[in-house]
Amino acid sequence: MWEDIEIVQCLGERGEIIDVFKQMRMIDGQSQTRWITSRGNEILFERNDGHFETENGGEIIARFPG
Repeated sequence: MWEDIEIVQCLGERGEIIDVFKQMRMIDGQSQTRWITSRGNEILFERNDGHFETENGGEIIARFPG
């Protein structure tokens, strides 16, 4: 089962505030992590610049400066 370990507020391309959750689970002694949005459980990839991109590459979700 996935467990939330971090929550980051971000800004979507349409100007909406999106909660992004870093989740972790253990499978056969191996730790797996993923980033997922609060809206529709979209899986995200963390980019080199620290922002996120939807799995299909259709939207950039920006972290608030912090």
